[in-house]
Amino acid sequence: MRVWLLEGLTDAEPGFQAWALDFLGLATWASTSAAVLERMPVKYNEYRAWMKTHRLADPGPKTAVEVVEEIKGDEVLFTPDREPSTVGELDLAVQLLEASRRDLVTTLQGLPAKVLDWDPPYKQFLPWARWRTIRHVIAHLANTETHYYLASIGFRPPSAPMSMESDWQAVLAHRRAEAMEFLDGLCDASDLARIDDAGGWSVRKVLRRLIWHERLHTKSIRRIVTEYSYRQR
Repeated sequence: MRVWLLEGLTDAEPGFQAWALDFLGLATWASTSAAVLERMPVKYNEYRAWMKTHRLADPGPKTAVEVVEEIKGDEVLFTPDREPSTVGELDLAVQLLEASRRDLVTTLQGLPAKVLDWDPPYKQFLPWARWRTIRHVIAHLANTETHYYLASIGFRPPSAPMSMESDWQAVLAHRRAEAMEFLDGLCDASDLARIDDAGGWSVRKVLRRLIWHERLHTKSIRRIVTEYSYRQR
């Protein structure tokens, strides 16, 4: 399994991210490079299981981890991020986003307000990460997708960022419909790279980040729900 390694900056996102760019949205984090590389086979198996759950094509077994590129910084591009995306890659991204959204909505369905607004007693938060409650995370997900990731490659959000008081079901569905329409339109675009060196973005980077971000925060929401349930015993 080929892996691209990113060392974060101390004042931004410290630690190491390992990305398997051959598999959209597959990444993990650890405080050291050795630890993050050790985690990758486990994360890959979880990714395969997730694909199977949603009846998507099994990418097949992978064992040895091979680091093919190492970079350092905040919002920087790996070499493959600079290559134009393909229609096939865009189609796969849409399928994976549909799968990750089903997981998110299933996780949120039926949660009462007291759970959505519960502030978990976690200590390790990056100083700029203002999302703590589930409701905060939902808004962060929606706003990051439309007003940060997709905006970096040409999407113009037609509405203001989601507020904490928004009807999350309606807003998530509406925002995702807009995002999917934009991704569908990219298939006919002449520029499927859209490299922004100043901001550190491209179409391929946005695709992988969109999928990774939703899966990551769905997992964090599940963790909050589990912790809340445990504390009510």
